[in-house]
Amino acid sequence: MKMEMNPANVVIIARQFNPSIISQYWLIKNGIFTEEEIQPDSMFSPVIANVHSRDCEVLVLPEQLQFMSKLADQSGQELLISKLGKIVQALPHTPFVAVGLNFSWQVYDEDDASNAALGRKLFFRDNSPLYKFFDVDDARFGSYMSRDILGCRLKLDIKPVTVPCPEGASNRLLFGFNFHLQLIEDDKAESILNLFQKWDKAKETAISLMKQIA
Repeated sequence: MKMEMNPANVVIIARQFNPSIISQYWLIKNGIFTEEEIQPDSMFSPVIANVHSRDCEVLVLPEQLQFMSKLADQSGQELLISKLGKIVQALPHTPFVAVGLNFSWQVYDEDDASNAALGRKLFFRDNSPLYKFFDVDDARFGSYMSRDILGCRLKLDIKPVTVPCPEGASNRLLFGFNFHLQLIEDDKAESILNLFQKWDKAKETAISLMKQIA
């Protein structure tokens, strides 16, 4: 069985972001990116800001702010705090609503038939009338679980997906971990920054659970 980790990301939801504020000049002035770090394919407009650098990508839309780390090593938390953390600090009066730390893996085997059967092996219940209805060859199975951990709500969504490959479409299971924090404190920016400090622990939690699948 193989596991392929997707790029980790952070999503911050707000009632209203103003992408026009996030200009190249603003990012440099606030010490978030240097001029050299901002790559030529970055885009800045009144309705969207998309910042590309060697180590990360930041996307600002009217309703959300997204951060994607390109680093596979343990420096992801430091990068998150130094980039997205500084943006949050520079916009303390933004009406933030929620924030999520997201990690995901695709689980598959060389044998595509085994991939289709993996969800059944993990989640099918013989004694359930509901599952009996889906006891057919073309059925696919997944699961949803959640619990409180690290001061937020961990939501694990496991679902079958079809991924295009050079050899053709491949059936896989997508394990999506969302460490979700609904922002209710007065100092919402501080709550976001506190969650960023838990990035490494959240990632370790997700990796530990994935190792139990292998």
